[in-house]
Amino acid sequence: MSDKNHKIFIVAGEASGDNYGALFARESTKIKSVEIIGWGGDQMSSQGVTITKYYNELAFMGFWEVLKNLKTITRNIKKCWEEIQDFNPDALVLVDFPGFNMRIAKKAKAAGIKTYQIICPQIWAWKASRINALKRDYNAVFPTLPFEDQILKNGGVNSQSFGHPIIDTLDDFVVEKDPKLIALLPGSRKQELNKILPVFIETTRQLDGYNFIIAGAPGLTENDYSQASKAGIKVEFGQTREILAKSQAAIITSGTATLEAALLGTKHIIAYKTGAFNYTIARLFINVKHIGLPNLIVGEEVVPELIQGDCNTENIAKHLEQILSKDDQLKSFAHIRKKLGEPGASKRIASYILKDSLGS
Repeated sequence: MSDKNHKIFIVAGEASGDNYGALFARESTKIKSVEIIGWGGDQMSSQGVTITKYYNELAFMGFWEVLKNLKTITRNIKKCWEEIQDFNPDALVLVDFPGFNMRIAKKAKAAGIKTYQIICPQIWAWKASRINALKRDYNAVFPTLPFEDQILKNGGVNSQSFGHPIIDTLDDFVVEKDPKLIALLPGSRKQELNKILPVFIETTRQLDGYNFIIAGAPGLTENDYSQASKAGIKVEFGQTREILAKSQAAIITSGTATLEAALLGTKHIIAYKTGAFNYTIARLFINVKHIGLPNLIVGEEVVPELIQGDCNTENIAKHLEQILSKDDQLKSFAHIRKKLGEPGASKRIASYILKDSLGS
């Protein structure tokens, strides 16, 4: 295999992180023979990363779910740290997933392990005090949104702004759109699915003349979408990018998929709801006007956000028909693409980490 002196441990706790971790692994092994192990998913595994725990066992979303699963989360942190210590890597690469990864980073810093964060925690939305930990515990942080770099630098963080890795996944990705196809992305976690899927299914009954397809999330199974299958809605796994690209429009819960849709030129709306407890707590702490990444980047609501009580079939159907009737979103999406930097972010991040941690 590789020289035992060149070792990287990587942790990604969700599907988007798995994708970015895979890009990092791909580019790193092009530059140097490096042994990479860690926690992640199939995408990282496909790029030669030895996966010791899969991310679908890790993700708990919302304040209440975290509280209920605190013992499990604590055990996972302990197990992950033990694996890192046993592996004794030259570099620890943490991808997004800040609630977990920042705890690991603190331990790594104390142990003298060079530590890096791909995808900046959303300190501009909540938990602004995390910037102190980013300064203290990380050798470098790689922000991906255009406004994050200056925020980090103002807080004394070694911020290295190399663009967004998502651009690297879109090269030459051109698919002809089906004017009658609407994609449904009801979330990547079971907690989300239970809340959102029934609303999405009912919405399809309000919209005549369209075909609907659900992009099945990694880590979930056909059984998780049984309600949709019974309603006659097709579910496809492993085709999220293709489904978004060929769809005329999409209804998306939130997250990275909204940015993917924007970059693929797919009109969409954000429809999201969670438990009453989670929503109440979130409202107390989150201090941004928007939750959708396209809206955050542009600085205004170009993608309708139907949250909690506004997330109902009538509103979703109405807003979907509105965005389909005009092209305002597409103009904003072209602007977003320019703001996210040039292709090659993953290569630039990998080069920096290898040089900084391994002297490559």
